[in-house]
Amino acid sequence: MSQITRQKGVALIMVLWVMAILSVIVFEFSFGMRTELNMAGQFKEELQLYGMAEGGLHRAIVELIYLRDPKIREKRKGLKAEEVAAEKREWITDGRAYTVSFTGGRAEVRIIGEDGKININTVSESLLRKILKNMGLEGDARDVVVDSILDWRDPDDFYRLNGAENDYYRGLAEPYDCKNGPLDSLEELLLVRGVTAQLFHGLKRKDEEGQVEKVGLKDLFSIYASGEQIDLNSAPSLVMRMVLGIPKEVSVGIVKAREERPIENQQDLLRRVPEMAPFIAEAARLIAYRPRTAYYTVESRARAQEGGPSRGLKAIVKIDAREKKGYKVVQWVDVI
Repeated sequence: MSQITRQKGVALIMVLWVMAILSVIVFEFSFGMRTELNMAGQFKEELQLYGMAEGGLHRAIVELIYLRDPKIREKRKGLKAEEVAAEKREWITDGRAYTVSFTGGRAEVRIIGEDGKININTVSESLLRKILKNMGLEGDARDVVVDSILDWRDPDDFYRLNGAENDYYRGLAEPYDCKNGPLDSLEELLLVRGVTAQLFHGLKRKDEEGQVEKVGLKDLFSIYASGEQIDLNSAPSLVMRMVLGIPKEVSVGIVKAREERPIENQQDLLRRVPEMAPFIAEAARLIAYRPRTAYYTVESRARAQEGGPSRGLKAIVKIDAREKKGYKVVQWVDVI
């Protein structure tokens, strides 16, 4: 083989190597660009979903401001339900879902009036014990939770028969002190002896119809509620059943009645929901017919398409005309 032939062979090999290296570089560049484009697309979609969720939340705040405005309430009071377009009707603050549409997606929004729950910082021992029993907690397990909650929020170091104070909490694997004061957040209950994550987030139980449902302390209690009375016009069916001890069908009847217009008083309740009559003697002291605090939990979850990814927000809002914007956000949580 001549020297020229050998040189041509070496040059060919070098060209092939260069082409191979360039191919690898181009492939890596293309892969990197595709990855960046996908990440940019996902970030854009997430940003759009977050914007829709935030828009749904602010729409709910506007509805709450209208709800608390005496002039608007008086104007709405004189109208019959059929005279008001569905999209202009007053939003009910019992946790039912409302849809807010946007270009490219929609947000499902729920408002829960905090006065539709019981204040965990002021609930009496007897009512707390009754609610836990209605939740399905019995015997020693119930006694431990009741006594420990009362010990947690009282100012002294004396513990009840089934309660707990510093000597118990300091003996845990990760020790901490007993609060000996009112709870600053409902999640603080998870620090209390006997309160498990399951009890807080939801115990499974069967209702009167044999359907499985979940009920947790977070569904029934609040640190922003007025006290031991629940606002009948905002309390969810589940809260009414656990607090008032009424059957599911009666609570559903109340929910349907207030869809037409708010329930004004006890006489109005018994006239529109006569099934409540056998329970009113015991339940009357636990019922209010209008909210006494202006605190609301607003949950908003946005989706671009059914079955697609979603983004959620949750906020506790106080409606207050003295605030510059007419409201104040007390708590804001991004929900995955």
